Amino acid sequence: MLTRQMEAVILIFCMLPIGACSSPTSPTKPQPPPGTYRSTFMIVKGEAGFAGMSITPKAIPEGTLAADISVRLVGLRRNATYLLQRAQEGVGGRALGSDGICQRGLGLPPWSPSDPPTTNFQTMPLPATGPLVTITTSSSGDGAVDFEFRALMIVAGTTNDVMFRLVDNAEDPTAELRSDCMMVTAR
Repeated sequence: MLTRQMEAVILIFCMLPIGACSSPTSPTKPQPPPGTYRSTFMIVKGEAGFAGMSITPKAIPEGTLAADISVRLVGLRRNATYLLQRAQEGVGGRALGSDGICQRGLGLPPWSPSDPPTTNFQTMPLPATGPLVTITTSSSGDGAVDFEFRALMIVAGTTNDVMFRLVDNAEDPTAELRSDCMMVTAR
């Protein structure tokens, strides 16, 4: 027959492995929003936190590029406004527009300073018309934007390299984050 002390020891002993094996739930690591093409932004200058984006091309009657774009920011600078810029390749007749390297965004030939002048990154939606795409973070440093982008010069079926960046100032950024190079095919 077991004494009460022995029962208590057995009960505690049996519960120890359960407590030792369980762990508190760890926070979920931020991910880019769902979409066909997804990227996490890399910090180039002056920030900490997470930024991710997705691009989902869709077919339109005009037979040119249309895509839904989503950007998510987590834990960046509080109450800050960022411009979303892109370096699109495969337009304007330059070579290497779909090789997966993003020479324009990286300033490499045929997009280097020795080549004919061009702006490497353009604030969205330029050169198309419309308001510039900005993301303003909350007091916690989080922010989001979802929008449709159309490019009449990119024909359906065409694949182009594109790199995006977030900057706090177009001319002299103190914060810069860049996406991976993505090869996006218009539908």
